[in-house]
Amino acid sequence: MKISGISAMVQNRLNRERVYCTADYWDAKAAEKEGDAVSAWANNHLNKHYYRDIGATFERLLGDVRGKRILDLGCGTGRNARFLAERGAHVVGVDFSAKSIEIAKRHAPRPNLEYRVGSALALEDAAEYDMVVSWGVATIACRSRADLENLMQRVMRALKPGGRLLFLEPIHKGPLHRVLDMALDDFLDVARRTGFLVDDVEHLHFWPARVALAYVEWPDAITTPVYTAGEWFLRRVLRGKRGGDYQVVAARRG
Repeated sequence: MKISGISAMVQNRLNRERVYCTADYWDAKAAEKEGDAVSAWANNHLNKHYYRDIGATFERLLGDVRGKRILDLGCGTGRNARFLAERGAHVVGVDFSAKSIEIAKRHAPRPNLEYRVGSALALEDAAEYDMVVSWGVATIACRSRADLENLMQRVMRALKPGGRLLFLEPIHKGPLHRVLDMALDDFLDVARRTGFLVDDVEHLHFWPARVALAYVEWPDAITTPVYTAGEWFLRRVLRGKRGGDYQVVAARRG
């Protein structure tokens, strides 16, 4: 990574509460980056591991999605939406970055996959989806508890009765937070107060490995061993209960 790129990254990180939650930031990434780095990390070797693990999480927690109508909220360039559509779901991808949606539409169009530009905080769909999935969106779009309450209420309204929600979010209070600076317990409290029944919470992506790998385009010979060692420690030593950069929250509309 060039010095100018590192400098910009540091500046964005220092000002994340007002930068990351804007469409302009993600539109700029879509114009400057290539591959999965558009809506994920600068290190595409790390992104490969992330998307593999996300896919495995979807398959394990969502099960058979054939015929299900799924909202991919904050879909970015559409990788997760395509993954679910390939397995027979009808997927609607929504993202506030018009440039990211342009990229998503260029990838393998399918009759059971559609995209539109829109904000998670302005979602107006009602009782339309069997499932809502979201990867790193609530903690980017929301600056406050009030914003999160708004988002949760809109997701609740968008789900059919008994519909399922799967959040994969970097939920943190302190230095690791993105835009939303909130502890996991408080995040879950908002979900429950909105009316969601929380079924499961687990951790993904050992955070020290992410910090070491995400921002520099390390070769795969470095990325894979470090990531693999971190996931082993997260699963075998921490039992998936703490230490993750992302938390998986599986819930249902009550």
